[in-house]
Amino acid sequence: MSEKSPDQPAVAENPRTTRVRKIVLDAATTLLIEEGHHAVTPHQVSKVTGIARSTIYRHWPDPVSLLMDAIDSVLAPDHTLSTVGDVRADLTTALESLRHRLNRRPFRAMFAALLDHATRSKELIPAQRRFVTGVTARLRSIVAEAIDDGRLDPSIKLEVLVAQLAGPLFHQHVMLQARITDELIANTVKGFVVANEAPRASEQAVRPVSS
Repeated sequence: MSEKSPDQPAVAENPRTTRVRKIVLDAATTLLIEEGHHAVTPHQVSKVTGIARSTIYRHWPDPVSLLMDAIDSVLAPDHTLSTVGDVRADLTTALESLRHRLNRRPFRAMFAALLDHATRSKELIPAQRRFVTGVTARLRSIVAEAIDDGRLDPSIKLEVLVAQLAGPLFHQHVMLQARITDELIANTVKGFVVANEAPRASEQAVRPVSS
């Protein structure tokens, strides 16, 4: 089969295929939450949906690809979010969106299921990491742009910065099982920006002039 050229327009997916994929991924998500990742198999999904296993295997040749696509379906990005170019405002909006997602099912249920199963099965750790990476994608994008623009200190690793932002919300939600307040978000953003602002030119050490 020849590869499609990047210049070729994308072919719209058949509506029936779209519907089948949604049914399968919804079922896979439910199985993961209720029974664990071992239940996310083409055989089990076929059993609960009535969709032929051959059809499922055509789209997902193995249980891992099915599980990962189920995770991605829950992590579908919120395309309504927009940035205004102000680091504090953009990070606040992103953290508010994260709070909203953490409070929704099945997002919340999948998060809990992955966290639970990953502690008991190392083979699920990649799935958990994929979920967390997807959850923090918006924050990562904003921080990376701010580093490129010289607004945040480029000497600090991107993943460390993202952890500083998402960490307090995950701790509040997962460890304390408490409400994520506006005050927590505001303090997180304020502390983050103050701690990680790029050094101003006037504050940088002046190099000695060689004689």
